[in-house]
Amino acid sequence: MKGSIRGVAATFLALLGLTAVWLTVGSTYAGSRYGDDPRNTRTAVDLDGPRGRILTADGVVLAEDDGSRRSYPRSSGYAHLVGYDDGEIRTGLESTRIREMLTRDDGSLEALLVSLTGGDLGPPDLHLTVVDALQRAAIDALGGRTGAVVAMDPTTGAILAYVSSPSFDPNTVASGARHRDDLDATTAIDRVAHRLLPPGSTFKTIVAAAALDRGADLDTLFDDAADYTPPGGIPINNAVVGPCRNGTITLLDAFVVSCNTVFAELAVDLGAGPIVAAAARFGFNARIPWELGNEPGVVPAAADLDADTPALAQSGIGERDVRATPLLMAMVAAAIANDGVAMAPHVVATRTAPDGTVISRYSPQSLGRVIPSATAAQLVEMMRAVVVSGTGTGATVGDVAVAGKTGTAEGGGGPHAWFIGFGPTDDPRIAVAVVVEGGGGGGRVAAPIAARVIAAWRDSMG
Repeated sequence: MKGSIRGVAATFLALLGLTAVWLTVGSTYAGSRYGDDPRNTRTAVDLDGPRGRILTADGVVLAEDDGSRRSYPRSSGYAHLVGYDDGEIRTGLESTRIREMLTRDDGSLEALLVSLTGGDLGPPDLHLTVVDALQRAAIDALGGRTGAVVAMDPTTGAILAYVSSPSFDPNTVASGARHRDDLDATTAIDRVAHRLLPPGSTFKTIVAAAALDRGADLDTLFDDAADYTPPGGIPINNAVVGPCRNGTITLLDAFVVSCNTVFAELAVDLGAGPIVAAAARFGFNARIPWELGNEPGVVPAAADLDADTPALAQSGIGERDVRATPLLMAMVAAAIANDGVAMAPHVVATRTAPDGTVISRYSPQSLGRVIPSATAAQLVEMMRAVVVSGTGTGATVGDVAVAGKTGTAEGGGGPHAWFIGFGPTDDPRIAVAVVVEGGGGGGRVAAPIAARVIAAWRDSMG
């Protein structure tokens, strides 16, 4: 008899345990699924409820509730990153992170547990990885010119600055003073992640990586010609009239002075396969895992380039049909700086309750190794030489050892000025990509902008 009672009791307890598990799973997973279903009218109402703030890493408020609407104290400085909410449409982080900023007092099991433990159920705040001092330095350095600046921590993927210019005031859209459809396309576009441009000579980092992986080294010698004519094509010239040196030139020196003839011929000698493969590992021809979306960088298929030698030669110097966004080129620089390992870009660091309690914290995500460690070390040496004695001296920053690569790409309205780089070279903590559309030479225009952002990083660390 006692055995039967114990059996019934055990069965009852087992069923009770299974019920608890089922309820927990249901509230966690099914509840989330039902909450995300657009047919759920309760969720639609909740999305219009009170929301927490969005703040920079150094505590500057970027978005907050202001009576019946959202307001943006930093105005145009973060319009493309933070976005806006006009009551009907949301953009930027205001769209991708809205659910995380809503009050947690929603009647859910989670809310009950938080309440029972004395937690704050008010609207959570989002703390970003962006540093306002770096953002302001980038904005000031661009000076209203059309272009973009993005900076990230190469070891974690944390976005430190994110500037697209020209910009707009999201307060005018949120308040209804200006309809979103009235935004000019040139100001509405996010040039960091959605503007594709030929990367020019910054793409030589990828061609160099492909050459190093195929057995070249910094002392490999090349003919130093005044021009190079690929089979069936037209002459490709250097930025300066004549040869880059005299007679022959090493891979290191060709990179330092950005010798077009060498890299055009090198691309043809390598063949399209190694270059396209290297570009793909760095993230070309694929969407970057970035929450605000992005346009994929473009490198033509290897078969197409091998069938069109002039196009392959021009691709070797980042022209013809090669395209990239500043975000992608920042990730190229960051991967080189990070010993050849690419990190997924992210901009939200933590989510906190109104009382400051951390609710969730972002964990860096590796995208894997894109080049061998030895190749990365050689590229660091090459890019450091560019800033010390080559085309990138404009990126010099006092006591910070900066490495980089300039680019001057063909474009309507004048050449696009590019610079990608990172520092300090012995322990990289910031990688930067700058483009000024129609701005001129990368060394003269873009490199000094990067220098100001890196200097602001140095000062913020002090």
